[in-house]
Amino acid sequence: MPTWFVAAVAIAAVTVTYFSCVRPMLRERGHCDAPGRGGDLDRRIAELREEVRVLRAQDSLDGSH
Repeated sequence: MPTWFVAAVAIAAVTVTYFSCVRPMLRERGHCDAPGRGGDLDRRIAELREEVRVLRAQDSLDGSH
């Protein structure tokens, strides 16, 4: 495989990573919990915890434990 092709693939990978990961993170000033999203994240976590609780209750009723 030619060296120029490998270099082009590496540059493309770095570019995609920058635009899909690094740039959005910098836009949010490096915080995962961006302003305005905290409540949404808390709500989603609460929904998932409730779903886990329901699934565990169903599992214990089925007697498969």
